[in-house]
Amino acid sequence: MLLRKSFRQVAISALFASMLTTPASAVVAKGDGGGQSSSGTAELTANIPEFIVLHYYGTLSLNFETPTSEALNEGDATMKVAWDGSSSGNELGTSSLMNAELELDGTTTTVTLNNVWAVRGFSKSGNAEVSIVIPSGGDELTLDKSIITMSNAKVSDGRKTGASIETNLGGIAKSAATIGSILIDLDFSKTTLAGSHAGGKYTITAETI
Repeated sequence: MLLRKSFRQVAISALFASMLTTPASAVVAKGDGGGQSSSGTAELTANIPEFIVLHYYGTLSLNFETPTSEALNEGDATMKVAWDGSSSGNELGTSSLMNAELELDGTTTTVTLNNVWAVRGFSKSGNAEVSIVIPSGGDELTLDKSIITMSNAKVSDGRKTGASIETNLGGIAKSAATIGSILIDLDFSKTTLAGSHAGGKYTITAETI
């Protein structure tokens, strides 16, 4: 009985001794190839500020094409002539003149200036508001006493047209910019001279929304 008990104690002692002398690599998990490894995944965020770029022409010169000069035959007329040189009879009047190829009497001409502004950038909605106004004193182009009057300025992106429109920004890349046009009514009823008329102005504004 005593011998059996002693043998058990020796066996337990030998087991403990074996565990204490086992190399650490036997109890620590290793990665492939024998090296230890660990990995983690990080989440990344980027905060993009609102930012807008407006492209426009600071000076625009409008060169109107030369209309065809005409000689309009108004028909036959009979005139009574006195011996003192005075005459009377059929006379030309502004209300009865024949129409020429170019007629601007009592009308305005809407001029479309194609692709004269562009916007790009970032906004919270991805859009921008583009607007146009004619500032005070900027509604007339003059040459001496000859006047061209500007009015009714509008912007257009090809889908919307108005004094103010909401349009797509498209990001910051130049290749994705939104390009638009301007429409302005010109009144030539007080235009009496050929040559360069100056002084007309418009202000275009682009704002992130």
